[in-house]
Amino acid sequence: MAVARRRTDPNGPVVVLQRDPGPWTPLTIGWLATLGLIVVFGLVMLFSASYTTGYLRMGDSYHYIKSQALYALIGVGVMFLFSYFDLRFIRKFVWAGYLISLVLLVAVLFCEPLNGCRRWLNIKGLPTLQVSELVKFEMILLTAHLASRTPHPVAPQEGPGARRRVGSVGGWLYQKIVRELAVPLLPLVPVVLLLALEPHMSGIVLMCAIVGSILLLNGSGGIITYGGALGAGFLLETVLSHIDSIPYLQERLDGWTSDLDKMTDQTLQSLYAIGSGGLTGLGLGNSVEKQLWLPECTNDFIFSVVCEELGFVGAVVVILLFVLLLVQGFLIAFQAADRFSTLVGVGIMAQVGWQVFCNVAVVTNTLPNTGISLPFFSSGGTSLLLLMAEMGVMIHIGRNGARAAQARRAAHEARQEQAQRAAARPPITLDSVRRQASGHRAGI
Repeated sequence: MAVARRRTDPNGPVVVLQRDPGPWTPLTIGWLATLGLIVVFGLVMLFSASYTTGYLRMGDSYHYIKSQALYALIGVGVMFLFSYFDLRFIRKFVWAGYLISLVLLVAVLFCEPLNGCRRWLNIKGLPTLQVSELVKFEMILLTAHLASRTPHPVAPQEGPGARRRVGSVGGWLYQKIVRELAVPLLPLVPVVLLLALEPHMSGIVLMCAIVGSILLLNGSGGIITYGGALGAGFLLETVLSHIDSIPYLQERLDGWTSDLDKMTDQTLQSLYAIGSGGLTGLGLGNSVEKQLWLPECTNDFIFSVVCEELGFVGAVVVILLFVLLLVQGFLIAFQAADRFSTLVGVGIMAQVGWQVFCNVAVVTNTLPNTGISLPFFSSGGTSLLLLMAEMGVMIHIGRNGARAAQARRAAHEARQEQAQRAAARPPITLDSVRRQASGHRAGI
């Protein structure tokens, strides 16, 4: 009688912390080494970009780097702590985390505004918290959770070479639009509305880009998703040109031009910094624009200082380091133990990739000023800590994926060995049965 056995999870039972998430692979170690180079590079460039501003405004040349270095050290501990958190345990609380994120986004609206925006949660005695940074991570987890639960039904093929079909046209549209797109996108709507009230347009852009990347690489919606993404890209400039209800946003859009007389001063100083850097730069620490000419040179426009001091060569090195981190990160995600882990890894790498792209595009005037920081380079403790926590999740995904791959290889080898033993057995014939029976009677 056949007995149905429950498939065992190669990662073991769901726990809070895993003592051994899995083996370290060359890919994960290489990715971690790339991350280390970027973090150290970012700290060096932040110190170079900030010591003048720190001295003139705070009376301490080390004001920015001391804080950032402390957060970086704490972030390393947070990263390795999160590398041991069982992602399946975190998944159980995605909806609770989503509700907490909405509450925090509402609470921010009642805090004191900073630069005309309400983006930071200010509690006396505690560091300020930019809630949108926390919400990014939560939306990655929730979108991956919903997208990984959505099945992709495929009808059996009708003969060799037959094309695959899934039900009727109405069923196909319901599957693609409702189940694969509408359901994962619904939680994004309240987040976008609350961010618009802050207002935080760059946060909205990033949230939509991250969620869209997860759905695209998950195959959700099929050609409908790709068509919608292309349509949004073509309509983006038209939509932005009709936004006049937010003064600061309209001012930045009006300044997004190639006319130097109409360009915003921040973008103009950024281009001066990039142009004066030339091929090899003015040398580390020799930037002129960082001496209070370039606003936000320690944050959103730190890449301009990189270009001025290290030149085109240094800028290319920074971009290549991020490209290498993304390629290695996506490979880790695609080798994950399950679909949910893959989509979480895709979301984390998409967040880093989109932030780098938008930051570089803004400082070069390719996009209007959106106020998006450069990961691991720009100053900001909340952003750095949450980024390091996400990097810890990536380590967990890589090590769990390696253990799952080992389990699959072991199971495959066991099946092959069983098949070889079965093939080595002598065939059962009538003569062999008679000989066995006669030997049994003789023994009796």
